[in-house]
Amino acid sequence: MSIKTYLLSAAAAVAVTTSVSAGDSGLYLGLGYANTNIDLAVDGLDIKKDLLDLSTDSIVFLAGYDMNEYFGVEGRYYLNSSKAGYEYYLGNTPLSGEYQAESFALYAKPQYKLAMLNFYALLGVTANDYTANTLLGGNNDDTLFSWGAGVKFNITNSLGAFVDYTNLGESDNILTNTDLESWNIGFSYKF
Repeated sequence: MSIKTYLLSAAAAVAVTTSVSAGDSGLYLGLGYANTNIDLAVDGLDIKKDLLDLSTDSIVFLAGYDMNEYFGVEGRYYLNSSKAGYEYYLGNTPLSGEYQAESFALYAKPQYKLAMLNFYALLGVTANDYTANTLLGGNNDDTLFSWGAGVKFNITNSLGAFVDYTNLGESDNILTNTDLESWNIGFSYKF
């Protein structure tokens, strides 16, 4: 089968599921606050030494489309609104600097509605761009598997408040190992 056939089949499936439950489908936008935790470690010769374990504040922008009441797609953009300063000693060598990051995530979003609550999972990929000045280098860009889970409280048919957890991925480079995870809270509006 060609790519064109796959795309036409996927478009037909989306059209059918959207038309079956048009009341639960639609575009939504959201804005929130994210507290992002960063773990940076050094691996090698059976030694794992934590260099950073800190948190930063981020603004999270999201846009999504619910195909029906059970499935949607969502994109998120995390932008650090604060830089985290750090100071660390590797032996007698002082390491200090600032950490900042931005991430873009794209998720498949299985969901289940129960009264005024929507429970959901997030499964997808995240492109992370982070800067931490250490002896091992400063910048890193990774595209990693990402996942999360949360709940949205439907205030009205259009306005909702959400709280969720997202794991933005764990890089496993030869020398460094970075893990990003985030707790998020905010509002979304469905059109």
